Amino acid sequence: MKKSLYFIVLMFFIFSYLNGISQNIDVKSKFEKIKILDDHSFVNEITIIFKKSEVSRLYPIFYDTKLEYIANIKIFEKRRKKFKEIPLKKIYENDVELDYISSKKIKSIQIPPNKDIKLTYSITCSELMYFSSLQFFSYYAVDSLKYQIKVPKKFAFAHNIVNKDSLPNFYFDSIKNINETVWKINLIPKKIEPDPLSFFRIYKNIKAPLMRTLVTPIAYKDNPTKYMNDWYTKSLISKKGLNDIVKKKIDELTFNVNDQNKILNIIYNYVKKNFKYVAIEVGMGAFIPTPANEVFLNKQGDCKDLSNFLSEALNYKGIKSNVALAATFNHISNCDFPSLSSANHVICIAYLKDKKILLDPTDPIHIEQQPVQSLQDRTIFIINSEGGTFYNVDKFTPKQNEISYNVNLNLNSEKSLIKGNFNINYKGISGNFLKRFKKSESEKNFNNFQKNLYEEIFGNQSVTDISTIKSDENLNLKGKISISGKTFNDGQNKYLFIDFLPRIIETENRETLIEGTYLNNPFYKKVKVKIKLDQPIERFKTKEHSFKGKNISLNLKIKFISNIEIECSYNFIFNHLFINKENIEKINKILKSFKKITNEPIVLQKQKK
Repeated sequence: MKKSLYFIVLMFFIFSYLNGISQNIDVKSKFEKIKILDDHSFVNEITIIFKKSEVSRLYPIFYDTKLEYIANIKIFEKRRKKFKEIPLKKIYENDVELDYISSKKIKSIQIPPNKDIKLTYSITCSELMYFSSLQFFSYYAVDSLKYQIKVPKKFAFAHNIVNKDSLPNFYFDSIKNINETVWKINLIPKKIEPDPLSFFRIYKNIKAPLMRTLVTPIAYKDNPTKYMNDWYTKSLISKKGLNDIVKKKIDELTFNVNDQNKILNIIYNYVKKNFKYVAIEVGMGAFIPTPANEVFLNKQGDCKDLSNFLSEALNYKGIKSNVALAATFNHISNCDFPSLSSANHVICIAYLKDKKILLDPTDPIHIEQQPVQSLQDRTIFIINSEGGTFYNVDKFTPKQNEISYNVNLNLNSEKSLIKGNFNINYKGISGNFLKRFKKSESEKNFNNFQKNLYEEIFGNQSVTDISTIKSDENLNLKGKISISGKTFNDGQNKYLFIDFLPRIIETENRETLIEGTYLNNPFYKKVKVKIKLDQPIERFKTKEHSFKGKNISLNLKIKFISNIEIECSYNFIFNHLFINKENIEKINKILKSFKKITNEPIVLQKQKK
């Protein structure tokens, strides 16, 4: 509890930096000179020139105490055309020792006011694999950003840029000398909104330019993927293997079970139910797991720890298994390039009859032999004896995630009231947002959440008596609904407003969506609302509205069933995961059209006697 509170204070401290004092930091230029050393370490010499400011500022340096060493911190002021070193005032240091983030420290350098100031310092790192990215973005204004990377001839430099199209000015070149190759990069970085987790190399929900990097021995020059695989495989050697105590427990769990599918299910669910997930680590600790026996002893770990233990347990029972590096939907890049900056997650891959089975022991509601929700349509990097394999994770089809609403209503004209019941069925992972909330919250909180959610979905009408039936595959809900103020009569016609039809996208209450919105999964939504009237009406032709786009369609019908019953229904298919440039215009057009149709009254002519 104490460390959790400190984590909140730390985040507040960092946000204060970014939104307060550091918000006024204007940088003329930043230059990073990175030199790869023969002993597989590297040093980064950093020079920052700040613009004048009327107030003193604090500039934070975040570093990993286990991997990085900060030295040669110097500060200079500009006098005429030259910078002259001046005394450095106190350096403020803060440790970051948490259950969530470990081995991090912050050095805060005071930047004097009313002068052009230059700050220089060096960062030495003993682990070359930690040189995994170059940021082409910033949280404050930077006029010019330069990188120089010196790579000795015994190494090769692999690189890949994500979100490059957001860089208006970019220069990249290399010069090959007798002993080394020098890479030069000049750009104006993209300014983005503050996210303190990025200081810990945790990139979430940002679309910013970033160069993924990997320095390999020259023997791997044309095969950086194999080097990444071999390096990780070597790092795992001491983390593998199960002792007799662990083997005995696994044998007890699977006693008299010979079917490999059942064995996999037993072990997978044992880990998910009995091992506690502990959150974020940084540095190499974000990727190199704790030994499997230690994970079993403590009954806890993060994604890499639990996935490695699960892989070892399955291999022990004769089920071939590997671990894989992955990038979830909210990571800055896909895991389609061999670099530690490509991944923010580790999962387990099992093989049954040559079929790849994805297993994420940190996802309590994931079911084996289904795609992992957060990795749909993303690439993972499987660590294996074949030199490593990139594999694209399937996504669910809309049909697999069918959502069906069946609503039966009775109209009372005298009270201007429509009452009835509803039945909702979620297939696949379409109801996962509810399952997750139910698993993490008390029954009272979940019931309140359900009531508020479905009252919103039904256009702010009254919903009561909701009951939930959950299975591994489906989620079924039943309840009662009361709708008021949606009908009135004149002498010849009955007017009925149907803006209580369940909204198309239930996880979003915005009338239109913004680019970058993540919708969890593709889905196929079928809604059928039958309304029994209290007065007979004349027959009318079915009114149909259809809208189509790429992998998006809506078909809405208002249908005459009998002289005392009508049916309002729609089918909506959405075969995307994100709202992006390609689909945003069409989806928002459909949402606006749906609202316009449901806001207009249906005119029902009373049956003539």
